[in-house]
Amino acid sequence: MVNGRILVDPSPTVLPHLRRCGLRPGDLDAIVVSHFHADHTFGWPFLLLELLRSGRRAPVFVVGPARTDAYFAAMMDLAGVPGIQKAAHEVLDIRYIEVDGSWQIAGPHRIRAVEVEHVPELRCFGFVLDANGQRIGYSGDTRPCAGLDDIAANCDVLVLECNGAHPPPQTHMLVEDVKALRERFPSPRFVLTHVGPGVDAVHIENCVVAADFEVMLV
Repeated sequence: MVNGRILVDPSPTVLPHLRRCGLRPGDLDAIVVSHFHADHTFGWPFLLLELLRSGRRAPVFVVGPARTDAYFAAMMDLAGVPGIQKAAHEVLDIRYIEVDGSWQIAGPHRIRAVEVEHVPELRCFGFVLDANGQRIGYSGDTRPCAGLDDIAANCDVLVLECNGAHPPPQTHMLVEDVKALRERFPSPRFVLTHVGPGVDAVHIENCVVAADFEVMLV
């Protein structure tokens, strides 16, 4: 969450986690989607129902890859709740924004998507978000690539995945990759998330591993 108004990736546990943090889905201005893997998106049916129940009248912007609207509609069919999909889109002002690499406006927020390399079968994105005069970078799921360097070069804080080794080919960041990124980009603060076992940032300058439900002031 950024400033309690922008949700980055509606994970399967997003709704109970928002409740635990005292955050209301009806206060969301924008929902940002990095890619279509289940661990980043399968909270959408529950979140959409809560948005419908919230009575929100201001627009809700969904920012993501091409056909995010169709992907979410198919998810609602799979969940067996197409009626919620229909009702929500009749009652709520949901506006889908297909990312194009430029600075795009989602209500009061400026967001720029940057394509990153994760898996070959999906287009995957990281983001730079304007927030209170700071620029927050979010890597999405990625391995080292030019897109990640672009994000790191243009943010004050980088929320960076470090999920560790997987079967080849490499699809996530390793601790060694984070260290190399730090050498190239010494300025932004790194906040590691989506971490795999054994990830330790103690020997990386200006880098922390985020704790679940942690609030950070930047």
